[in-house]
Amino acid sequence: MERTELTSQMDTAGLIEEIKKRPQQKIKCDRILLPTDGSGQAFKAAREAIQLAAATQAEITLLMVVDYNQNVAAFEQVSLSGYVPAELKIAAYQFLADLMHVIPSEIHAHTRVEVGSPGEVIVSVAEEEESDLIVMGSHGFGTFRSIIQGSVSRFVTQYATCPVLLCKGMPE
Repeated sequence: MERTELTSQMDTAGLIEEIKKRPQQKIKCDRILLPTDGSGQAFKAAREAIQLAAATQAEITLLMVVDYNQNVAAFEQVSLSGYVPAELKIAAYQFLADLMHVIPSEIHAHTRVEVGSPGEVIVSVAEEEESDLIVMGSHGFGTFRSIIQGSVSRFVTQYATCPVLLCKGMPE
């Protein structure tokens, strides 16, 4: 065996022993933020968040962000003078109420509807609610497409102060 390989193996063995001596850390997850847009990827994220909450006794905040700019045409925005149509918020609350039926009763959960840019609102709500984890769906767009369209999940992973779990793919 060469000297560098032997030294490397000894360094690795020493590192493993040092790690074994460290006190065991407890993973804390009391609050999970689950933003949803109603997509299949968001439903897959909901399933993951429910499993994590059941395992850690975490509370779930179901969040839906009404993106005013995406849902109201430009000429309507001018004529409405900044008024957010109540129908959009009502539909969001109804959707979240239906989604609450999927969450087992032993998991504490509540709903929240906010208006604004989805990425910015998700990051803001996570900080406000002191979330330990954000679990959200990712559409899995390639880098080029996400640069052109913007990517909520990319924004959240870049600016959130807590860990973010991205769930790709559709539920079974």
